[in-house]
Amino acid sequence: MRSSRAVTLDTSVWVPYLRDRRYAAAVDPLVSAGRVWVHTVALLELYAGTGSVADARALDTIRQAARALGRLYHPPEDDLILAGRILSYCARRAGSIRPRDHGHDILIAIGAARTGSVLLAEDRRDMDRWAPSLKARAGLRVQVVVPVP
Repeated sequence: MRSSRAVTLDTSVWVPYLRDRRYAAAVDPLVSAGRVWVHTVALLELYAGTGSVADARALDTIRQAARALGRLYHPPEDDLILAGRILSYCARRAGSIRPRDHGHDILIAIGAARTGSVLLAEDRRDMDRWAPSLKARAGLRVQVVVPVP
């Protein structure tokens, strides 16, 4: 990964990073340099998992900082439609796919591609499964990297 390239953190990285500082060696320098894109779908998942007011306030701070830096990505209508079409296509090819199990992953991958950022995800295989469809259906490329703990 180029040293100046922006990144989007998948929820699978945000959770262990916020919970127990896993991936801090990789994430802290990116946050300090203002190179992290925060996807609102990841925020939805993070807020849903908050266990305290302090957790929610920490997320408020992240959201506000991302907005101030112009690094808050909110999926437009086109992203939602593209995600639905990809889910439909994959369901026709591979059998039953439940959108609720994959919709957020696809939206986060689309956001990373649209911002030109590298997607940091804990399970590369999960995110890599959507890359061919993104490229074929929308000409979007997503690079997935697993951070080192």
